[in-house]
Amino acid sequence: MRDGGLGGTGPGGRVSGMTNETFLYRLAGGLLITGPALTFAGMLTSPSQDGPGTADYIASLARDETMTQVSAMLLHYSNMLTGLGLLVVPLLVRGAKGRLLTLIGTLAAVLTMLNISGAIKDDWWRMVIGNTVPMDVAVRISDAVDNSALLSPWRDVAMLGFLGLLLLYIGLARAGVLGWWATGVYVVALVGMFTVPVSLTLVYGVVFTSLFAPLTVVGARVLGRSTLPEPVLV
Repeated sequence: MRDGGLGGTGPGGRVSGMTNETFLYRLAGGLLITGPALTFAGMLTSPSQDGPGTADYIASLARDETMTQVSAMLLHYSNMLTGLGLLVVPLLVRGAKGRLLTLIGTLAAVLTMLNISGAIKDDWWRMVIGNTVPMDVAVRISDAVDNSALLSPWRDVAMLGFLGLLLLYIGLARAGVLGWWATGVYVVALVGMFTVPVSLTLVYGVVFTSLFAPLTVVGARVLGRSTLPEPVLV
């Protein structure tokens, strides 16, 4: 077995099986493709919301407990898997051009996605209070939690993720790893997030997922690195 490898040495000294690096690329590439797909599934199963208010949000979560929990689980794992897969992305940049932007964007996006994956638990307790106490009481509880002194800074980390993904797409485009189309898709989707009403559940879900859609192409690029010819031992 070659040092650091996952396989043996075949006839003629050619390395067979996967090296650790190959395995890492394949795993990360798979996560970057699976993560956005789970995001889309989570948004499609997200309960319909009548309006942007707190009461509308709580009512939507309380309306169908099964659907709420399925959506929350999908979104939790989509954020976690995408965040883990992103850790390999800076390795796609071979030259100096775009390297710093890609690295900064990756770190900001990873921090946000791993952070948000835990925040999904909010859906469970809001679902419960929506079904166990009067709506006016549920709204007061929800608002009181949201107004906690140290909760807001934690949630505001999400803004780093939005900026991080933008920097990531720009960095990869400058490095020639990804086309500039990805930046355009991201900007259009980001504008859509603030203009499409949440009551249009399906449309809003498509818009939100579009923020991460270019990552599936990045995942394919990462998988491509895993298919490079194996070195030959001399």
